[in-house]
Amino acid sequence: MRHSGATQSFEIVGARPAPQGSKSLMRLRSGRSIMVESSRMVKPWRSLVANAARDAGIAMRDGPVAVSIVTRWTRPASHYGKRGLRATAAAYPGYADCDKLARAIFDALAGIAYRNDRQVVRFEISRVWCGDGEAPGAFVTVSDA
Repeated sequence: MRHSGATQSFEIVGARPAPQGSKSLMRLRSGRSIMVESSRMVKPWRSLVANAARDAGIAMRDGPVAVSIVTRWTRPASHYGKRGLRATAAAYPGYADCDKLARAIFDALAGIAYRNDRQVVRFEISRVWCGDGEAPGAFVTVSDA
């Protein structure tokens, strides 16, 4: 069993977070069918998350796990007018369902931070706009629950 007992964090910088959406049934020429992700952005996003966790030395946990996620999104140009941020600009990004964003990150961390995402017993997630000089991405914290 490997685990640090401590809280560990890592960051994904410069990539737009991708929600894990629905799966579609794809028929192969052989007549077999397979399930595939509906979004092409999910697989690369999960790969970035997994690589960032490995690079940060996130420890494998065998027991219950808590995960905290903050996703950062770039404001669209339409939020700005000649005098700066418009009063009508959304306070929070509404691009993706929080549960689908979490699911993509949970799946990416399986086998790295925990054996199976069923070990996640508590999590929190938020969507925020990038601050000045910040790039889109996510900040993830993993700890024993």
